[in-house]
Amino acid sequence: MAESRNRNAVALVSFVVISSTTAGYFTGLQAPMPSSGILSASVSEDRLDKKPLAENVIVATRYADMPAATRGRQAVWQTKLSDFKPTADPLAKVEISAADKAFALQRRSGNRAFNGAPPTIPHAIHQTSAAACMVCHGEGARTETLRIPRMSHQFLANCTQCHVESNPGHMPASLFRESSFTGLAAPTGGPRAFAAAPPQIPHSTWMRSDCTSCHGLAGSHGLRTTHPWRRSCTQCHAPSSKLDQTLLAAEPQFLPPPTVE
Repeated sequence: MAESRNRNAVALVSFVVISSTTAGYFTGLQAPMPSSGILSASVSEDRLDKKPLAENVIVATRYADMPAATRGRQAVWQTKLSDFKPTADPLAKVEISAADKAFALQRRSGNRAFNGAPPTIPHAIHQTSAAACMVCHGEGARTETLRIPRMSHQFLANCTQCHVESNPGHMPASLFRESSFTGLAAPTGGPRAFAAAPPQIPHSTWMRSDCTSCHGLAGSHGLRTTHPWRRSCTQCHAPSSKLDQTLLAAEPQFLPPPTVE
């Protein structure tokens, strides 16, 4: 008998709690909250406190308006750089003149200490972790006003070990010394086996294994490939045997043999 009364009491308490929760939920749906930060005359009349809102206060959205507001936000969300569409047709042939190429090479040399040096970072950086760099440069993108080059080499964990800010704000200019070193001039093109042959790669492919970093859709116009729909670059463009091979000594030296008594 006592056990039956306990079960009845638990059932009654549960019914009261569930009923109160349900009633409170539906009451909250009808709460007079404005659905935007701009108050109209009719909305302000519905406010309970009748006090003016402080400046820059974000007004809460009504529960009834949340589904529509969420769908509206998600309709314009772009969570990946690959969602940005290129400004040109990716299958269209790109026409590049000699002047365009010379201009692109001149701009390219502006953020390098010398040809072959790692490019400097043209913007301020607030985080020095590789994850922060990979957010933009892991895939690369191109918009109407912005070009984000894709990382040209394999993933390395310390980007700022080689790439430094062009205008570092945390270090005074007096810490850097002037240098007259210029290095070799950047190549303007690779040799061809004959007139219609594809040009040879005029630079080393070390740390430049991803050709799309400079020559892809996000590259400078003067350096972009004229046929971006092709992906296997080295099928036609051969690497340089001089730049991509390790030159051995003319007379290799070996350790002397052990002395056997």
